[in-house]
Amino acid sequence: MKIGVAKRCISTDNPDVRLAGFGNPKRVFAGMHDDLWVRALALENGGKTVAFVTGDVLGFESARIEELRAPIAAKTGLSVNDILFNASHTHSAPNVMRGANPKIGAYLAEYADWFYDQVVEVLADACADLEEGTLEAGFADCYGVGINRRRMTTGRYEFAPYEAGLRRDEAAVLRAVCGGRVKAIVAKLTCHPSTIGFDYGSADWPGVARRILEERNPGATALYLQGCCGNIRVRTVQDPQNMDTTVFRGGTYDDIERFGALLADAAQSVLDGKMEPVAGAFSARKIRFDLPLQDKADRAVYAAKMEGDSLEADANRRYFENYDALPPALPYTLQRIDLGDTLTFVAMEGEVVAEYEYHMDGIFPERKVVTLGYSNGNPGYVCTAEMYQYGGYEPVGSADCYFLREGWRPENEAVFLENARRLN
Repeated sequence: MKIGVAKRCISTDNPDVRLAGFGNPKRVFAGMHDDLWVRALALENGGKTVAFVTGDVLGFESARIEELRAPIAAKTGLSVNDILFNASHTHSAPNVMRGANPKIGAYLAEYADWFYDQVVEVLADACADLEEGTLEAGFADCYGVGINRRRMTTGRYEFAPYEAGLRRDEAAVLRAVCGGRVKAIVAKLTCHPSTIGFDYGSADWPGVARRILEERNPGATALYLQGCCGNIRVRTVQDPQNMDTTVFRGGTYDDIERFGALLADAAQSVLDGKMEPVAGAFSARKIRFDLPLQDKADRAVYAAKMEGDSLEADANRRYFENYDALPPALPYTLQRIDLGDTLTFVAMEGEVVAEYEYHMDGIFPERKVVTLGYSNGNPGYVCTAEMYQYGGYEPVGSADCYFLREGWRPENEAVFLENARRLN
């Protein structure tokens, strides 16, 4: 097996940049609190090369990834179908998605073009760095970072901490060793990096976790992979002693240090213990299908809601002005990468809720599955059918953030799972 790793800083001092997340158009950019990065891990075994690219951004844009197909092939020989692009989903980085509502964070082409250039270059760097090595995997519990944010204790939906709600606390860890040294560490968890909403760029707690792991393992490059955290928020609760009634509080930089340290400690416990070698052939597969949207409303409905300067008004102006061209469905991508005989990564576009991680466990029962959201694109939230019965931000309120008008159809959960089985 050959392993290559690389990283490139994507921090900026451009005052025209706007930070993405929270839908706050008044949020400006005052500088960097800590650095943002793109990082790449290339793995070659038996003549097959696959790669993981991670980025400290709200999401990659699927159309831009397709536009990178030729330059990536020219520089690396790789197809984008064999590369998994995963965004940490930090809410303190510039928007690099043209299709998102500008109120999330205005798209600045100058920065985005440069960002995607760095994506190509970091892949080329990783492929140029390939050397013989070994890969190991392990898993650990990482309680204390994430909590379900759809509270149902009163029989109705509340955007609030829900201790009894489904979440995934499992941290997945990869270690690459070359020439007797730890060359790369990959850590995956399932939780929103939305701790802070200040005017400074930050990788949030995933950046802290990477920093600590690199300090503890000198010479290693650490990567973070984001899971299906659409309904999982950081555990910034106001009153931890009364979880049935408490609310979320604003996060601080101390919080991102604490959450990052929790993941770093969990990952280090894996690294210090017995890990399982990754052995066997590599493979990659990507499938595309359409996810139907709900029927569009009458044009007058959009006209009635398009006055003003809010995120909702911006979206409704777009629906009104492009009414006849509004699509009935949008394309969607699922990807499977097998590393050896037992380990599978399933990558999903968008803000997928945590239930889908357990769905994938059931679809691939013979494999250890690491399921990722925010991969290869971010068209919006992917929810379960049940969530539409209760409404709330994820199935309904978020639609205008991604110009999804009435949102996806509830029955798309079945469409999604039917197509996921095609990967098996």
